[in-house]
Amino acid sequence: MKAIKNVLIVTREYQCSRNPKVGGTGVFYKNLCTELVKRGISVHVFLISKYAFDLKEDGVNIHSIKDIFKANPLLELVRSFTGKVKAFEQVHFKTYLSEKKIISDRISAWIKKNDLHFDIAETHDFDGLALTIPKGLPYVIRCHGSWSILEKYFGYKKVHKGRIFCEKEAFKNSKNIITISRYNETINKSLFAIKDPKLIYNGIDEQFYTPAENVEIIPKSVFFLGNVSFEKGAETLINSFIKLKKNYPEASLHFIGNPNHYPTYITENIHDTKTRNSIHFYGSKSGTEIVQLISKAEVVCFPSKGENFSLSLLEVMAMQKPVVCSAIDSFKEIIQEPVNGLIAEEDNFHEKIGLIFKDDALRNRLSLNARKLIELKFGIDKMVDETINYYQKII
Repeated sequence: MKAIKNVLIVTREYQCSRNPKVGGTGVFYKNLCTELVKRGISVHVFLISKYAFDLKEDGVNIHSIKDIFKANPLLELVRSFTGKVKAFEQVHFKTYLSEKKIISDRISAWIKKNDLHFDIAETHDFDGLALTIPKGLPYVIRCHGSWSILEKYFGYKKVHKGRIFCEKEAFKNSKNIITISRYNETINKSLFAIKDPKLIYNGIDEQFYTPAENVEIIPKSVFFLGNVSFEKGAETLINSFIKLKKNYPEASLHFIGNPNHYPTYITENIHDTKTRNSIHFYGSKSGTEIVQLISKAEVVCFPSKGENFSLSLLEVMAMQKPVVCSAIDSFKEIIQEPVNGLIAEEDNFHEKIGLIFKDDALRNRLSLNARKLIELKFGIDKMVDETINYYQKII
C-alpha cells in the first residue's frame, strides 16, 4: 500500500489557540491532526472561521479564511433574502453553491501558491464542504452530524435550506464516507442513500482522560458536560434534580459548558432558595480544567435528546466516572446497563442517579467497566490506525 505522507483537512471547526471555543467536530479534528503528525504525516488544515490567520500549532499547519458570507455583505444579503421567499429558492441554492465555488477557488490558489501536494483530503458532512475539494484530489466525508440529520432526526429548527441542499449535493458525488457509529450509519444511509460507508468510532486520548488520584469528590454531586441547551437535555436534568433534592437535600448540580440562557432560567423558574443555590455554572473550560472538575463528580449525566455520537461521554467514562444517559440509540450503542452505565427515560433520571448514590458496589462496578470499555474500543490510537488504513485503501 502507498504510504500516506500529506493530508488536507477542510473544516469549519478546528480547536486551536486562535479558535478555542468549538464544538465536538473541532475537538475531533484537533485530536486527529495532532496524532497524524506524531506518526510523521504532514497535515494542513484549511479552516473557514470568524477570522483569517495562519498558524502552526502542535505541528499542524492551519490556514484560516474568514467566513465567505460574513466577509461579503452583498452575498450575505442575497443569501438571507432568497432564503425567506419560496419563489427565490433556486437563487438561494445557487448562492450557496457560489459560496462553495469561492472556497474551492481559495483552496486551489492556496495550494498552488505554497506548492502543496496532498495524498488525500478529509472534510465533515455539515454544510456540504466536500463540494469545495479541488478536482482530482481523493477525499473522505466523515459524518459528524449534518444539518439535514439535525433537522430530520433531532428536531433542530430554522435550518438554512441552502445548507441542506449543499449537503445532499455533496453526498451525491462522494464515494468515500466514514460514519462514527452504527446509529449514525443507519440514519445517513436512510437520508442520503449512501453506500458502503466505513464505520470508524471516534476515539479519545485515554492517557489524558484518566482517573484522578487523591481528589476529593463532592458528595452527592451531579455533573453535566456539554453545551447547556434544550437539545442536550438541560431542562430534563434540572427537573430531575428538583425531584432528586427531595430525597437527597445535600445534592448539587454542576454544568460545564456554554451556559446560554440557563442561569436566568434557574432564577426565573426555581423559587426554592436551597435548590437554586445548589446549581452551579462553570462555563466553557479547557480540557485540563474539564478533567479537574469532572474528577470531583460523583455521577455525570448525559440527558441529550439526540446525538450522532458523544466524545464527552467517552471522556467521562475514561475518567472512570459512573454515567447516566438518555435512552437514545447512539448512547445505547455504548452503554450496557447495568455493566458500564445506566440508561434513563426523561422522567426518571433522578431515580437512576439515586441508585448510584446509595449503592457503592454498583457505582464502583460502573466506573471500572466504563474505563475498561474505553481502553478496549474507543482509544485514539485505534481510531487513527483505522483512519490511515482507510486512507490507504482509497488512494
